[in-house]
Amino acid sequence: MKLPSLDRVRDAALAAANRFPEAVACAFVAGSAAALAIDTDVADRWWAIWRVASLGVPLFVALTLLSERWRWAARARWSAAGLGAALLVLLYVCFEGWETDSLPQRYGHLTVTLHLVVAVLPYLRVGEANGFWQFNRSLFYRFVLATVYALALYAGLALALAAVDNLLGVDVSDPQYVRLFFLIAYFFQPLFFLAGVPADFARLDRSRFYPAGLKVFGQFVMLPLVAVYVTILTIYMGKILVTETWPSGWISYLVTSLAGVGIFSLLLIHPERMKRERGWIDGYALAFWIAILPSAAMVVLALWQRVEQYGITERRYLLGVLAVWLAGMALYYAIRRTRDIKVIPLSLAIIGVVTFVGPWSAYAVAERSQVARMERILVGHGALVDGRVTPGVVEIPQQDMEQVGEVVAYLVSHHGTRAVDAWYAEDGGDGALVAVADTSIESGAEGARAEREGRIERVIEALGVRAIPSGLPVRLASNDRSAPVPVAGFDLLIPAEEDGEARVGGEALEFALSEDSVEIVMWLGGVEEGRTSLSHLIELAGQPRRAFDTISSTLGDTEDVRVPPEALVLELPGSRLSVRLVLHTLTLARHGARLVPSDFSFGAVLVRPREPPP
Repeated sequence: MKLPSLDRVRDAALAAANRFPEAVACAFVAGSAAALAIDTDVADRWWAIWRVASLGVPLFVALTLLSERWRWAARARWSAAGLGAALLVLLYVCFEGWETDSLPQRYGHLTVTLHLVVAVLPYLRVGEANGFWQFNRSLFYRFVLATVYALALYAGLALALAAVDNLLGVDVSDPQYVRLFFLIAYFFQPLFFLAGVPADFARLDRSRFYPAGLKVFGQFVMLPLVAVYVTILTIYMGKILVTETWPSGWISYLVTSLAGVGIFSLLLIHPERMKRERGWIDGYALAFWIAILPSAAMVVLALWQRVEQYGITERRYLLGVLAVWLAGMALYYAIRRTRDIKVIPLSLAIIGVVTFVGPWSAYAVAERSQVARMERILVGHGALVDGRVTPGVVEIPQQDMEQVGEVVAYLVSHHGTRAVDAWYAEDGGDGALVAVADTSIESGAEGARAEREGRIERVIEALGVRAIPSGLPVRLASNDRSAPVPVAGFDLLIPAEEDGEARVGGEALEFALSEDSVEIVMWLGGVEEGRTSLSHLIELAGQPRRAFDTISSTLGDTEDVRVPPEALVLELPGSRLSVRLVLHTLTLARHGARLVPSDFSFGAVLVRPREPPP
């Protein structure tokens, strides 16, 4: 075996740089920016350059391959390169405006999309099914080989640095090892990979090369693994149907794994599938696509349940889109029985672009959903009226307060508060929410976390909401103890005795809560005489404290709420008596998010005896 000489290595590197100059330049910029970002006070700026430059590598590789495939003139090629550079500048500006916590997801989204574009773009206007598979097989093999070589080189050089540090006494700090990793990852690995990118597309389509390792791996590792996943999901689906329960949210990860492994296995064994004597693979592919349909349906159901409760997030949106895509692919392949594999990366690349930009993107839809979720809570409790935060402080149930906190934390971390700025705007000017939320308090890693938490607290404070003290019972009482009670139409006014009992004509007139505690039942001489509902008082106790003229305070172990005196006047029509009951207090215990009457006292009873029937 003849080992490559240094001249051949140099020539291969120069050839790759000459063929992909923009991609190589982006790789070198990304590696340098990442190395400079380590252990520096301006790391954010360098990491922003790294993100954009690293995205430029697959972008310019795709443009170069497209120009070669379609034989563009030099002018068209440089025009495309200029458009690519402009797109990177636009991305840099966008990355600067996006919140820190959303950057990894957006960066990963773009990275996967651009790699799918590289896989499919040279074959957009041509058939060449075999050439398409050979091209992507070559890219995959070269990428794995380049990564293995880069890791081996890094391990060797890192060990050399450790030897210099420990044996020769030359201080090598920990950041130097990280810098070395990025330099190898973006200088050596891209050059090695790009040197092996195929250029002769016609030769690829004629090639029948099929590595034995891929064949064995696809048929004897991936296919059995897919069978295991399908069996587990089929059993779980049966359990759902028998128990009539909603699918677990965790199922989305298993279905995603099944889809990834199953589709990858179909791609690996594609050359074998093209042979006439390998018809069983067609049967396997059909069974796989049919089996994936109920799994995709379970993912949609699981996501639907969580969207109903907690709204849409980017992850739920993308998982839902992937579930619908899986169902679409399953129907497409099951009905058409086609062996064309190009539609898989092509459709995924289109989905990647569509779900990244525009008002229909995962990020825009998730932001609108979470803002609408918080808006419903604030409007329901009177904290938001006509699109404006009302003055003062509104007390809302602890469960709703937790949801408001979750939404605010999400907005601050992923989108900023621009979407709700108008809620606090005055005279059409810039709203106070943005000004409050963007107040910086510290710098550095720890400071960034403290700053975010501080922003969340200040935004919630600006919204003017706080939680009702958790677990405390509510006691309703009149806010005007001296208010007169209307007595027109009644014959008797009977003051209540200390034990809460009144007497009419020598018979005890008693009042008690019903078994479900939502009504007051009236008894006369031990016989039920009538009852009245407490639903309006339960609803009143659950309303925001700003919804009516009240004085709310926490006294001991009870939240004391003063309400208008007429709210505590109840009418109880009976067969022998008509009664107006004037409550002194009504106490409601908390059962989770519900308020349930537990006790009451009354100050007076107005009675009008009914005339006996003739």
